[in-house]
Amino acid sequence: MDDPSVPGAKTRTTTEKPSLFERRMLLAVYQQNWENARHIKNERLSFTNIYCIVAAGMLSLLHTVAGKRVLEISMLFFLVLFSVIGRLTSLRLKAELEECLHKIDQIVSQTGVGPLSALGEAKGVPTRYPKFRWIFPWFYSIGTIGFLILLWQRVADR
Repeated sequence: MDDPSVPGAKTRTTTEKPSLFERRMLLAVYQQNWENARHIKNERLSFTNIYCIVAAGMLSLLHTVAGKRVLEISMLFFLVLFSVIGRLTSLRLKAELEECLHKIDQIVSQTGVGPLSALGEAKGVPTRYPKFRWIFPWFYSIGTIGFLILLWQRVADR
């Protein structure tokens, strides 16, 4: 029977065992998705570190250029744009990470090793907390709002 989600793919019954080639392909796809998920998490953290360093440096520099209105506004405008770029980047990385984790989950459920996987949903109290993947978009949203308020305050003051 054909799988409509994947052109040319065949679905199998649970009693059929995958061939050696199919097992190797599943392993390779599984491994690539885990490596990609790890890379996405590292990329997200690296960009956040860069963002924090640049934002801290710009805010420190902002105090040294006090009184130079055009420079202050330019720096705050840059921080707003940088925060928006960070938010868009974090949303893209979040979507890519969820796609990788979904593919991993599909492979795990196909092979029947779901109970051994760390992807299962936790039961109880921890499920009430938001997924950690949303923290980064919220972080950049708060940064954008904060820098917009500072920019608006500097523009309105003078």
